[in-house]
Amino acid sequence: MSSVNGKTYWVPLESSPDAMNKVIRQMGVGASAAFSDVFGFDDELLEMVPQPVHALVFLFPLTDKFEDPRKQEALSSENKVSPNVWFMKQTIGNACGTMAIFHALGNNQKTLPIGNGDLAAFFERVNGLSPEAKAAELEQSSALADAHKSGAAEGQTEAPAADAEVEHHYAAYAIVDGDLYEIDGRLPAPINHGPSTDVLKDGARVIKKRIAAFEGDSQQFSVISLGQE
Repeated sequence: MSSVNGKTYWVPLESSPDAMNKVIRQMGVGASAAFSDVFGFDDELLEMVPQPVHALVFLFPLTDKFEDPRKQEALSSENKVSPNVWFMKQTIGNACGTMAIFHALGNNQKTLPIGNGDLAAFFERVNGLSPEAKAAELEQSSALADAHKSGAAEGQTEAPAADAEVEHHYAAYAIVDGDLYEIDGRLPAPINHGPSTDVLKDGARVIKKRIAAFEGDSQQFSVISLGQE
């Protein structure tokens, strides 16, 4: 964790299940929750993903061409968001990997027991707060910052500096009140993608459309599922 011109930064988290699992274990989440790779969107590859799947984490290039349509969708008058969606704004630089973890787990608190550790205490502390107030509480949590740091050190590549300019970003996908949501603390609101009972298949469908609209190397994307060990 570092601070530059008054803004807090965390070391970027590598897109790997091992790194994310290290983070949640450090936050007190037991084997009731675990992250796994999604190797592709063909039916055979989706069948390889450990079931049940409760959420997806999507890594993508941080470009204006990719971001602008998502912002427009979030601000659209047709984007109806349930008040039960757990949503927190991102104010900490380079914390998007762990933000996606918060959004994946925060929107599955009734289906995935998360123990009695630091993350459970944080969820209880911010219950009912605005997205901005949740973010302010996170900035004060040294325990959650340390858990993130432990995961950032778990990656297969050397972690960049906390205030490094990163080229990728994370978003989470979860079902709340029967609708599939794309949840990203950089956006003004979660994006409602319509009715769903299968976050893996429906999330994969939305992500495939996101990737298809991107003119570039498809290897810049990755998807990780949240399920159970």
